[in-house]
Amino acid sequence: MNYLPAQQINTARSIVRSAQRQIKNRTGIKVHLLLAASDNILKTPKQMLKVIAIALNMNPDCYRIKSRARNIVEMRFIAALLLRSNFPRLTLTEIATLFGGQDHSSVINSVARAHSLIYTGDEKFINKYNTVLKSVDIWLKREESGYASATSA
Repeated sequence: MNYLPAQQINTARSIVRSAQRQIKNRTGIKVHLLLAASDNILKTPKQMLKVIAIALNMNPDCYRIKSRARNIVEMRFIAALLLRSNFPRLTLTEIATLFGGQDHSSVINSVARAHSLIYTGDEKFINKYNTVLKSVDIWLKREESGYASATSA
C-alpha cells in the first residue's frame, strides 16, 4: 500500500472539511464525506464491512441500525477495531459515518470495548473475533494476490 506524505493527507482533509461546510451552508444538509485513496480500489472499508458481516452471518445493513442488540454491537466493535488497524488513514469520523453517522467517540468506545472483551477473555466475543479475523485475512490475501497478478500482467 502506498502512503501519501502527511502534508498531502492534511491538505485533502482540509478540502473535505471545507466542502462539508459549503454543502451545509448552501443546502442545510449535514454530510460526511469519506476520504479514501483511489490508488488501490480493490480494498475499501465498505468491502471489509461486508466481509465482516458475512463472516458473522449478518446483513451488512446492520451497521447502520441504531440498536443495542449484543450481536449488532459486537459486530460494530470488531469492525471498528479492524478498520482502525487495516485502514490507518481513516479518521474516527469517517468510520462513524460508515456506521450510520454515529459520533467519533462511539468509534473510540467500540475499539476500547473490543480490546477490553479480548483482554478479559470473553469466550463468545473472542470466537466471533477469530472467525472474522480469519475471513478478513483470507479476503486481504486474495485481494493482494489478485492485485499483484493484475499489475504484473
